[in-house]
Amino acid sequence: MNITKHNHFVYKSTSHPRPTLVTWQSLRHHSSLVSRHPDASSEHHQKQQQSHLHRISTVNLLRNIFLGKVFTSPFLFKYGVACLSKIANSRSAILDPDKNALLRALIKPMVYDHFCAGTNKLEIKKTLDYLKIMGFKGVILIYSREIPAMPVEALNELEPLTQDEDIDIWRDGNVKTLDMVEPGDYVGIKFTGAGPRVAQALAQDRDPPQQLLDAMSAICERAAAQGSRVWIDAEQQVFQPTIDRWTVDMMRRFNTNGQALVSLTLQAYLKSARSTVKNLLQQAHAENWTLGIKLVRGAYIGSENRTLIHDTKIQTDGCYDGIAADLLTKSFPGFGKQNFPNVELFLAGHNSESIRKAYTLYKGLLQKGETPSPIKFGQLLGMADDISCELLAMGEKAGQQVEKDASAPMVYKCMNWGSVRECMHYLVRRATENQSAASRMESTVGVMQKELRRRMGF
Repeated sequence: MNITKHNHFVYKSTSHPRPTLVTWQSLRHHSSLVSRHPDASSEHHQKQQQSHLHRISTVNLLRNIFLGKVFTSPFLFKYGVACLSKIANSRSAILDPDKNALLRALIKPMVYDHFCAGTNKLEIKKTLDYLKIMGFKGVILIYSREIPAMPVEALNELEPLTQDEDIDIWRDGNVKTLDMVEPGDYVGIKFTGAGPRVAQALAQDRDPPQQLLDAMSAICERAAAQGSRVWIDAEQQVFQPTIDRWTVDMMRRFNTNGQALVSLTLQAYLKSARSTVKNLLQQAHAENWTLGIKLVRGAYIGSENRTLIHDTKIQTDGCYDGIAADLLTKSFPGFGKQNFPNVELFLAGHNSESIRKAYTLYKGLLQKGETPSPIKFGQLLGMADDISCELLAMGEKAGQQVEKDASAPMVYKCMNWGSVRECMHYLVRRATENQSAASRMESTVGVMQKELRRRMGF
């Protein structure tokens, strides 16, 4: 079967939104106050951010400021990302940070250590312990192995294998990841990391190879036994419909005890996002299993078919906020509270406004005596630390009350692990994502500089 969906290179990772004013009725009063006093609100929020940043180590604070300056400088960003991309795509031993000690000494402390958990079990444990001490509820750990970029036509020419070594390596890496997480933590899975023949099956909308099914069964059964969970990452649209289908099959099998052992990733920048949610809700309700959704905006806009993506950021924001609100309030069109399936929602994102809206809505529902869908929050390691720290402060405040507040947010950090070489493509994506949010980065760097001056006594 030939692949004709897209005429571009395949990289391994590599419905209209409802109006926000209708979705977030409970926030109208707050929004009107902010609009009347924007300067005061902004100044107050910056002071709050600054007070929350005491949790961040001075080393991480300095690295945040340095990288923030790089990402917000067009000149530094252009040449910095060009260098990272050159290293990521090179097959030369000289440009391999796992073989070139000098190159590794430059990349690891300045970039790798900021965004990645570590290269071995000892480094990863140190990172995870630091995050738990900071107050994070848990982590999402992802094995960073990626396949090289391949033209779509090349996938068509691959011959099937009875025993695929790539799947074995991928399985062992994910099992090793499970060894390093604790009960309540997540393991992130990228299907295309299992090799080009799995990518071929995804692109051709075929069923997964039996070897992959056996590997996923072993991973999910191991995760269930130790109290961890699994989420399946989103990838490019040439793969995504099949990824969703495979993931639904896994949820149908493993999400039957009232909890979501397996969650899929929903990208709100896709025009089809709301219709996808509706279809998932219908299946979960009809078949009586728990739907696990990790909601993100999307990370592949640079390589996707642009017609599939919302035309503006405002539309994407509206879609993200609307889906979050409808799932929390159990009011998605076509469903009422009586026939709404069990849903566990994980809001993964770096948009502070969306995170605050969702948390305010969730807390308000609890205060009214309602039972919203369970919610968790997460940001990538090295990104949006200001938002993470603000959420942690909310949880700390709730925990200090005489009657502990059940609305205290559960906050997670998501990170990749692997050798510096294995993580290079991931680092390029993180750099690109940071630069695309330059205005937010400038504000964050300013707040962190104030926090640094405070520590220095200035």
